[in-house]
Amino acid sequence: MKALRLKLYQQTACYKKPFAFKVSETYPLPPHSTVKGMLHAILNAKELIPMQISIQGSYDTLITDYQTHYFFKTEKTEEFALTIDGLGIDREFGNITTMPIYTHMLYDVSLLIHVCASEEVLNELEERISEGNIHHSLGRWEDLVRIDACEIVEVSVEDEEIFLKQSAYIPNEMLGDTEHFPYSLNWTYRIIDGVRVWDKLKVGYVQPGSVIYSDEGLLLDPDGNGVFFPNPT
Repeated sequence: MKALRLKLYQQTACYKKPFAFKVSETYPLPPHSTVKGMLHAILNAKELIPMQISIQGSYDTLITDYQTHYFFKTEKTEEFALTIDGLGIDREFGNITTMPIYTHMLYDVSLLIHVCASEEVLNELEERISEGNIHHSLGRWEDLVRIDACEIVEVSVEDEEIFLKQSAYIPNEMLGDTEHFPYSLNWTYRIIDGVRVWDKLKVGYVQPGSVIYSDEGLLLDPDGNGVFFPNPT
């Protein structure tokens, strides 16, 4: 099987957890849906493109930022949330309120991502990324990402155990007794009675040095990196 291998770097990033309102908590690695969104943006996709994604990486430390968030009380208003702090101007809002929120951010983030899709999609992704004409974000719009490497590699099934070189999202069926932090991550959604219903990825966040083994064999890239494609439930 072929996969597109991406090596990414971000100085700071916040992969915000859903329903984290009073404090913007971040996942330790970008969720699969976040990476999928970036890839679809690169392709200028207008519809969902079938693909599988493996995500692993590391960060140096977690820092906290203090931000003012603006909330609209009504659906329609002529007021505009323009920051005037420090200008000596007094301004009162009628339909807008503010609240201070702490934002958790990862610092010095390195990511290794494998993408499996049709050969046509992989080739187009590689071509568009290699052109390097557009700045990309992963997480919030201000979380710029630097693409250090982009290449299509051959992924093979090997009957051996591996030691993780960096943290990774591992599918539940591969975890066994491995210590992990469980996550149920959003993947794709369907609209049912006007409500989004998400298909989930059941994975464990596993730290480096852990041993991963599967009776069915493990996917490895040419450099011996494990490739872990979770299936939605």
